[in-house]
Amino acid sequence: MSDPQQHQQPQVPPYAQPQQPSSGPFAAQPGYGAPAGQHAQPQGYQLNASSMPSGYPSAAGAGSTNAPGRLGFIFGLIAVGLGLVSTLANTALIYSYDYSSGYAMIEVANWLGSFIVLAVAGLALGFGIAGLRRPAAPHGQAGIAVGIGIAVIVGSLGSIIINGLGRAFIGYF
Repeated sequence: MSDPQQHQQPQVPPYAQPQQPSSGPFAAQPGYGAPAGQHAQPQGYQLNASSMPSGYPSAAGAGSTNAPGRLGFIFGLIAVGLGLVSTLANTALIYSYDYSSGYAMIEVANWLGSFIVLAVAGLALGFGIAGLRRPAAPHGQAGIAVGIGIAVIVGSLGSIIINGLGRAFIGYF
């Protein structure tokens, strides 16, 4: 005759079983501190996706991504890279052309680079804020995107204001 198949309980390692005193009001209850040979079912609170509050990511969603946050992070890196390339291009233009005849081209390249970097940093800031507003998504890249976006926008606006003031007062000094 064959034996009926019994449902086997998963073996719980000894370090995962709670240790309790052997006497007193906190005496060991059945299932706790059982010898390793007995496969005791662990009792108590078990965490699963249905027991989590709705505002927290579930174990199934732990690998989920935050697409707006990631896009903002990528746009932030692009903005920083474009700012560096724009600075290098302006420096190359200044030293490769005669300053008096090529000044208009240098000025246009400087303004154009500043506005492009400002626009891409604005995208980084916008997508970063959108990523931070998603409640059940990771916020790391979105927070970095917001930080990069704000820093690059402040730097670009400062550059535009300084260049504009310099151009306005260049004839007075």
